[in-house]
Amino acid sequence: MDLTGPPDPDAWALTFSGVHKRFGKHHVLRGLDMQIPRGKITVIIGRSGTGKSVTLKHAMGLVPPDEGQIWVGDRELGRMGSAEKRAIRLRFGMVFQHAALFDSMSVFENVAFPLHEHTKLSDADVRTRVESVLGDVGLLFAIDKQPDELSGGMKKRAGLARALIHTPEILLYDEPTTGLDPILTAAIDQLIVETQARNPGMTSLVVSHDMQATFRIADHILFMHEGKVIAQGGPDAFRETDDPLVRQFVEGRLDGPMAVE
Repeated sequence: MDLTGPPDPDAWALTFSGVHKRFGKHHVLRGLDMQIPRGKITVIIGRSGTGKSVTLKHAMGLVPPDEGQIWVGDRELGRMGSAEKRAIRLRFGMVFQHAALFDSMSVFENVAFPLHEHTKLSDADVRTRVESVLGDVGLLFAIDKQPDELSGGMKKRAGLARALIHTPEILLYDEPTTGLDPILTAAIDQLIVETQARNPGMTSLVVSHDMQATFRIADHILFMHEGKVIAQGGPDAFRETDDPLVRQFVEGRLDGPMAVE
């Protein structure tokens, strides 16, 4: 992707242009070009090890690219100092694969943590905000519980509430339904859609390898293979594709151009 100037921030929340990343001899991202539309749910799919989670870390400026440019709106991460990068990260929320709750803190304390760290809100205002967000994710009843008292699905909801507490512009989900049964997976998928609907100006970027979940939630889909995006489009385009690589992944078939290792 050759950019002649900054991307349109009203159209694109994130832009990757020619991004490469190596970890030792492992070349993970191999000229990654992609644009994430603002105000939509975009899902990145692909096999394990193809660079999906590494892409999320690059988006937040946690990992620098070896080559290429990454834009948050119309601001390029490579031109920012450390203070600017810290500020830009506050525009993001992150829902981790395993919730990543602090075991020693209650649900309230976990969700309130970003507000205590990054704002000067009064205790009363923090309480009001936490109760509101926990209500949105259906977890207000568990506000005083400890993480070890929560089910897997409840932990995912608590993690989402913490990510939402400061009203992020861009919400990242790293395989949010990993380890959940089909019913809980469907519940989390519905919650992702409802969260986006309640926050229409927000952009959601989801990493997944679950095609049923992807078709339930996605406005836009990117298929990564060997560190590049090789196909993109809406759910119908992926259901109807003739691309043999994409077809094999979507259908979960052993036979096809991707070797089973």
